[in-house]
Amino acid sequence: MQFTATFLLLLSITSASGGQLDRRVETNDEQSTRDMSLRDLAEAENPINLRGYSGVCDANYVKIGCFKDKKNDRALSQELFQDLSSGDPNYSGQNVDWSDYSTYLKGLACRCAERSKAEGFTYFGLQNYGRCFSAPHAASRYNTHGTSNRCSNQHYQKCDDDAWGECVGKAKEVNYVYEIVEASSADGEISYGKPAYDQKDYETQNLES
Repeated sequence: MQFTATFLLLLSITSASGGQLDRRVETNDEQSTRDMSLRDLAEAENPINLRGYSGVCDANYVKIGCFKDKKNDRALSQELFQDLSSGDPNYSGQNVDWSDYSTYLKGLACRCAERSKAEGFTYFGLQNYGRCFSAPHAASRYNTHGTSNRCSNQHYQKCDDDAWGECVGKAKEVNYVYEIVEASSADGEISYGKPAYDQKDYETQNLES
């Protein structure tokens, strides 16, 4: 009888402790979820200025659109740096992070914007998942070869000019173009504005050369 009572007492204590532990885990999970939601909301409202990879970007920029390029007639003539190959010219010393491309792409865009701004350029393009291009006359040259539908967002999905988050050209002859702007031009917030072109439905188009 005494054994039974002792067993029931231990069972009761164990159950109570387990319940408290479960409640603590749930509370931590809920807190983590709330924190993530707040970070996502903040970035959605002002994605360009929140640089999760290393702090605040020193250049403000807005999305323009996806455009074709040509190796023998570059729309943006200067490759400022590339992260794809240490054996090729203009290697930055940093490699593309394919495992966390969302964070990497934010950093790529920020570095390209900062470098372009330092050179006095007002437009820049991200090409082939990890290349940065710009030029003195980029504002009048970036659409020289017409629009393209071969640009990707940070999740390797079709780019949406109106959606928050950066985009990049998916090939060596495709630029996703951005304009560098003053912070005051958007009243302290970055606005993507209207699409630069009517983007074709990528699912129904053939791949461009």
